[in-house]
Amino acid sequence: MATADSLRRRFLLAGGTIGFGFGAVVDTVIFHLTLQTHHLLSGYYDPYSLDGYRTNVMFDGLFLIATLAITCVGFGLLWRVVNGTDRRFSTTYLLGSVLVGASVFNVYDGVVDHYVLDLHNVVHGTEAWNPHWVVVSVILLALGLGLLRVADGPVRPRNTDARHLE
Repeated sequence: MATADSLRRRFLLAGGTIGFGFGAVVDTVIFHLTLQTHHLLSGYYDPYSLDGYRTNVMFDGLFLIATLAITCVGFGLLWRVVNGTDRRFSTTYLLGSVLVGASVFNVYDGVVDHYVLDLHNVVHGTEAWNPHWVVVSVILLALGLGLLRVADGPVRPRNTDARHLE
């Protein structure tokens, strides 16, 4: 039988993995494909030329497939944690861990992809929005960590008292 501490770590990892993948999916669908403010490799392939645009959209699609796979792995991890246990899991803790995972992706994207590797900017042709992206991502990270703190713990034994069911 897994200990509460082991379940907490596994639950946090599952939620964080779901959040990391889902944060990337949301970024790709909204900013890359719908609004088209940036593409994954627009720092290397001109998004205003037809060949550059097609290359960027192809890599956006490949990135979307990869991040959907990460999200699915997270759901698989979550299923393994909750399946067959006699413990109840905190929804607040799960939401906090998902938000932390999504924020970690956004902070990584904002710092590494926008500044270190210069893969792309938040908006094509300007770095003006990059700091805002990082600041909002750090605020979301703090919110996720706050949810983890206020949660009454990720796991607790189920109440099997028959009077509780009445």
